[in-house]
Amino acid sequence: MYKKRKYLYALFAFMIAALICIPQALQMRTQAAAKPGTVKLNSISAPAYNKINVKWKKTSGATHYIVYYKKEGTKKWTKIKTLDNSKSSYTHTSSKKYPIVVGQKYTYTVKAYNKKTKKSGSYNKKGLTAYTKPAMVKNIKAAYKDGIVTLTWDKAAGADKYLVYRKDNGKWKMLALKNSLSYEDAAYKKGEVNTYMVRGYYSGKKTKGSYDKDGVSVKVPADAAKPTEKPEPTEKPVIPTPTATPSPKPTKVPDPTETPKPTEKPATPTPTATPKPVTPKPTKAPEPTEKPVTPTPTATPTEKPATPTPTATPIPTATPTPSPEPEMSVDEMASEVIRLTNIERVKAGLSPLQHHAGLQRAAMVRAEEITRKFSHTRPDGTDSSTALYENGVSCSCGENIAAGQKTPEAVVRAWMNSSGHKATMMQQSITHIGVGVCKSPITGQWLWVQDFSYNPDAKGSVIFDANGGVFSSNNSNQLIISGPVDAMLKVSKVEIPIKDGYTFAGWEDGITEVGIQEHPMRILATWTPISES
Repeated sequence: MYKKRKYLYALFAFMIAALICIPQALQMRTQAAAKPGTVKLNSISAPAYNKINVKWKKTSGATHYIVYYKKEGTKKWTKIKTLDNSKSSYTHTSSKKYPIVVGQKYTYTVKAYNKKTKKSGSYNKKGLTAYTKPAMVKNIKAAYKDGIVTLTWDKAAGADKYLVYRKDNGKWKMLALKNSLSYEDAAYKKGEVNTYMVRGYYSGKKTKGSYDKDGVSVKVPADAAKPTEKPEPTEKPVIPTPTATPSPKPTKVPDPTETPKPTEKPATPTPTATPKPVTPKPTKAPEPTEKPVTPTPTATPTEKPATPTPTATPIPTATPTPSPEPEMSVDEMASEVIRLTNIERVKAGLSPLQHHAGLQRAAMVRAEEITRKFSHTRPDGTDSSTALYENGVSCSCGENIAAGQKTPEAVVRAWMNSSGHKATMMQQSITHIGVGVCKSPITGQWLWVQDFSYNPDAKGSVIFDANGGVFSSNNSNQLIISGPVDAMLKVSKVEIPIKDGYTFAGWEDGITEVGIQEHPMRILATWTPISES
């Protein structure tokens, strides 16, 4: 009986122990189950220049989801948002605390979290990567007037500059990188529909925005206005000042001296220089301020020999006055055009332009070229701006040409009387000028050129990235080509990189030409795997 009772006690104790342990085991199992699973990331996208959206698949055991991000080049994850388990996506909008920089790559991951157990699930350590880019440029308009195609557009979010393109033989050719919301093109194709496109650009990360592949178009008439109307604006022959013998030489000498630095000069001559046609001044009096009143009484009137005879007798003694109008040299004429141009700019409240040696060389080249082909297209078929870049000058801001005017006064007046050419001369942004003058060996007429720039000495570059390949010339994955800003570089002349197992397929976006910029653009090589057979 005693043994039986002892057995029953032992059995009872075992059952009690079992009853105590079972709930504990169940609790442990429950707790283990409460640890959330691993979140599977579905997709990532950048719907705007300052937003990145990440999506994931819900997992078991999660009461919340925690979103993390990190920028390229860093290892540490930053927690940016905790969401309840009803959510399976999150749009990160740039903020001061959690910024998004256009063009900067960001990687995102998501952890599941159980608030009751305070446990987190595993997470995708690689994450998904995306970056934002400038918004598409909207409301692009193109209009032709007075020999110029003018483009305007709205500001694009996330862009600090704008790439301007014109379609050439079915491919987009980059024309300029602009800080403003407009662009003037004088190198269009006459008698054709010219198509343009503008693309937002963020210089901080050299990131280009998306664009409308159709662009905007404008028809340029076949008889598009040439930069030389009004060959002879009214009076200039009033210079028959034969009696200006007393000082034919000094008359011309002072002007050329002051021109190379037009900045300081415009102030004095401004008031007199324009109304000058009526004055019986010999060609160009040394001091424009001195109104012709002083010289007039003594020698001007040829018709009144009566009174002046006594005084005038001594002067005619030096009768070397056969050629009353001593001819200006080419350099003197160029300098005078600059001086007169600055007078007009100052009258309009604009800063005078500085003479630039490189621009001057380019303008002289162009003056000779238009004796053979009167056009903004050079005899070799390239745009007139290439003459500037060949002479080391950056940032071409336009060109004026004219033919037939005999004097600097006449040509400046002709340009001022043409709205298109006046607009080119009166651009607020330009800072420097070069003038070319040339006499046609065939017709004997004078031809004139003005070339403008806002930063002629600026230098830039383009970075060609082998994208996993290498350039043989420098044994590097990058090739940097430098030159004047805005100069167009034909990529066909760029060294082709090599990459084991791949064939070079060309440069990204099918680029054939690229503009050299102060903030260099990076152009990636594209590759095609060599198929193994």
